[in-house]
Amino acid sequence: MATKTNRLWAIAALVVIGTGFTACLKSVDTTPSRPVAAFAVINGIVSSVAVDFYDNGSKATSVVLPMGFAGRNYQAYGGQHKFDFVKTTTSTVWATSTLTYDSLQYYTLVTYGDSSAANVRAIRDDFTGISNTNINIRFFNLSPNSGAVDLYLSDTKVDSNLTYVGSSSVSTLFKPLTGISTASTIKVTTAGSKTVLATFNGASMQGGYAYTLFLAGMKDSVGPLKPAVSYIQSLY
Repeated sequence: MATKTNRLWAIAALVVIGTGFTACLKSVDTTPSRPVAAFAVINGIVSSVAVDFYDNGSKATSVVLPMGFAGRNYQAYGGQHKFDFVKTTTSTVWATSTLTYDSLQYYTLVTYGDSSAANVRAIRDDFTGISNTNINIRFFNLSPNSGAVDLYLSDTKVDSNLTYVGSSSVSTLFKPLTGISTASTIKVTTAGSKTVLATFNGASMQGGYAYTLFLAGMKDSVGPLKPAVSYIQSLY
C-alpha cells in the first residue's frame, strides 16, 4: 500500500511513471536524472461542453475533459507553466493560470465557475498529518448554486457546511477520518438537512490513502449539468 512505503521513494518514482490520467494524458519524456512535478486535474466548469487541457501552449491530452472529469499524474518539469482550459475544438480559453512549480511536488489543478467566468486554482498538495490506517480526505464544492453542503461517507457524516470554492478558501490539507478505514458510498446533502444533492455508489476508498472529493454541477438541474459527486485518489 502506498502509505506503507517511504514517501521519498514515492517522490523519486515520479521520474519513471509512464503515462498520466490513466493513459489519457501524455507524460513528459524524462530522463531518470531529471525530476518532474505531478499534477491532478479536476474540471468543475459548469458546461455541457468539455474542455481541452494545454500546458505552455501545447495540447496535453488526447481526450476531452467533461464537467466532473478527474485525472491524475500529468507530469511536467519544474518551472513556469501556463495551464489553459480551452473549449474543446476551439481556441476559446475558459480558464487559465500561470505559475511557477517545483519539481518533485504534487499539485491539483481545480477549475470552477461557468464558461463565461471560469477560474482555475493550482493547489500544492499538503499531506501533513495524514493517517496510515484511516481514510484521509478533502472536499471541494464546485457547484455555484448548491449553497453549503454536508458530506457523508457510507451514511456517516464526515464534514459539514462546505461552501462553494468561488466564495471560500480551498484546503491544501487532507483530513484524517477517525474510525473510518473503508467507504463505498459518497453522499452530499444540503447543509443541515437530509436533502440529497448527489450520490456516488461503488466507491473504493481505503484506509491509509488520501482522496480529493468534489461536487460539480448545478442544483436542481436534471440534464447534463445535474449535480454529481466524485473522487480521485491522490499520489504521495
